[in-house]
Amino acid sequence: MDIQLCRTLSPFCEGMPSVTRNEITQEIEKLTEEIRTLSYSSTKAAAEKILQLQQRRRELRAQLEAAEP
Repeated sequence: MDIQLCRTLSPFCEGMPSVTRNEITQEIEKLTEEIRTLSYSSTKAAAEKILQLQQRRRELRAQLEAAEP
């Protein structure tokens, strides 16, 4: 598994360093920007990609909330 994918899926990847809150926040910002860009398209493929990105963003937000003290 590549480190970027691993970090996106879980901050506690086996054998890989944990991801910081800042890195998760940066990834959420990237996803938000990509969603915004895709929202200008009316294609079915863009709509499906938006749904995938929104799900990934929700998962990252959940990680942030779970990590809060």
